[in-house]
Amino acid sequence: MRTIALSLILAVFFPALSSLSQEDRRGITARVALDRVAARHGAAVIENIVEMKGRRGQSQPREWWIVVRDERSRSRLRTMWVGDVRATDEGENKEFYPKILPLGFIAEKKLKIDSPAAFNILIREATAARIGFDSVDYKLRSKEFSDDPVWSLTANDAKGNVVGKVLLSGFDGRIYRTVWYYRQTGGYVKVVDSAIDAPQKPEAARKPAPRPSGEPGQRVPEFAPGPGDPGTEQADIEALRPE
Repeated sequence: MRTIALSLILAVFFPALSSLSQEDRRGITARVALDRVAARHGAAVIENIVEMKGRRGQSQPREWWIVVRDERSRSRLRTMWVGDVRATDEGENKEFYPKILPLGFIAEKKLKIDSPAAFNILIREATAARIGFDSVDYKLRSKEFSDDPVWSLTANDAKGNVVGKVLLSGFDGRIYRTVWYYRQTGGYVKVVDSAIDAPQKPEAARKPAPRPSGEPGQRVPEFAPGPGDPGTEQADIEALRPE
């Protein structure tokens, strides 16, 4: 199994090396996997995607597991598998409802960032963090409460240890979060999480609420009941009689 650590170092000086990931013939890109499912089972099948998973890619995984919406199934979800040149229907999916609620359903047309492009972003971020890795696990899911795609890429070393994660938009490649694990002597693992360690923007000062129209500081006169007005206790128990 080849390692990507050297490629990460060389990518700083030879960015064109990262484009080699798009020519990895040992793996299948996410777009190719979706196209195979559409060609075999119809384009409507991939219109609403719950998630896609591919493991141990170098740079692309050799197989994909795809969960899609399916009104023919009792669970309303179905699993598709893509590997080699095949795309098979694995039947009704029971991993989600009722135990796990899907975050949402990805609109397939919004998936603009394919897995090779996501891989190149991972290389860029890992190089900046001085992290080497051996393989990548891919997961595509929706952003919560929307149909926008989100890539979650997990980088592993040769022993299978997780060394980092990158979460990015599947629509425009914007990075949402990076997490890196630096293993040191004695078993200590240093965690660098952009959600914690990124510099926080100073909160804008809040402006005081504007005063109501009228003279500044003018008090509203309190209500003073007259001789014919019932008191609070009396009003609670006696209905007012019309004059």
